[in-house]
Amino acid sequence: MTASTTKTRQRIDYGIDAPGLVRTLFLVGTVALVLALVVGFSPWPGYPWGMVAAGVFGVVSVYALVLGTFMVYSSKVGKLRERDRLLDLIAWTGSEAVLDIGCGRGLMLIGPAKRLTTGKAVGIDVWRAEDQSANTPEATIENARLAGVADRIEVQTADMRSLGFGDSSFDVIVSHWVVHNVSEKQDRKVALREMVRVLKPGGVIVLADIAHHDEYAAELTACGLQDVRIVENGSRTKLAAALWFGLFRPAAVIGRKR
Repeated sequence: MTASTTKTRQRIDYGIDAPGLVRTLFLVGTVALVLALVVGFSPWPGYPWGMVAAGVFGVVSVYALVLGTFMVYSSKVGKLRERDRLLDLIAWTGSEAVLDIGCGRGLMLIGPAKRLTTGKAVGIDVWRAEDQSANTPEATIENARLAGVADRIEVQTADMRSLGFGDSSFDVIVSHWVVHNVSEKQDRKVALREMVRVLKPGGVIVLADIAHHDEYAAELTACGLQDVRIVENGSRTKLAAALWFGLFRPAAVIGRKR
């Protein structure tokens, strides 16, 4: 085994978000492309319906393949850039206690850990593989080891609606594309209230998600947080919203506890 091969295998891997959906998009896109070619070059059903059908299949193929490619790019490149942009909004001292809600394979856990000196970052998750590929505590710990921050992180299995931490335990709470997975609005409110409960006075919440931003902002404001605002990422937010017809809108809600 060469040194370059070893280095490649040891590269940090944060996985693919919604891997089942990504596979489905590529499958649908490929099948639609094959059907477009078959119908387009087949004598049946003849002109003009053959061209119409080929055009419809072609549009479906392009849309599915472009959307699948966008999701892979977002998982591998886009979300890393977005993470760093959001973390740059926090004035770090290096001594913070950080909680990552739904840490997955460590994207928002390792990012803050790299900025800590005496502080520590704790990540919680329920480790569902349908939300992120190969989503396990072991994968998170391995990524932290490769990033050189294993001594600054801790992972636990926990539900965001019932955090096993005392009041005012953390200086910073982060979360990335997780809370929307809680289907009921009331349960999402419970999760947000739990975050506020374990946040220290003066602490900051950075809650990135693909939906429900107005709902989150309203609830955090009702819980007494100050300077609550929704932060979008310009062209990336607009492109994602356009591709998903407004159903997928990556943005972050940020607020500070009194």
